[in-house]
Amino acid sequence: MTDDEKQALRISMAGKKVSEMTVQERKLFDQEFQYGFKDKPQIQPTDIKSEQPSKPKDLTMGFLSRMNLIVRK
Repeated sequence: MTDDEKQALRISMAGKKVSEMTVQERKLFDQEFQYGFKDKPQIQPTDIKSEQPSKPKDLTMGFLSRMNLIVRK
């Protein structure tokens, strides 16, 4: 299949659902767009480690002091 034929097929299949494509359009679609899943994921779940943010010891008093709602005597 030449590049001109491929380009014409790309134009003809633009906006179509896969179920509406002709056999030639579907073959080109399958060649160009790999939509399958690989056997192994690239990132293992054990590779991802995020540190938990540190929790302030007194959430309520910290919030109130930031909002200037604490009256000190």
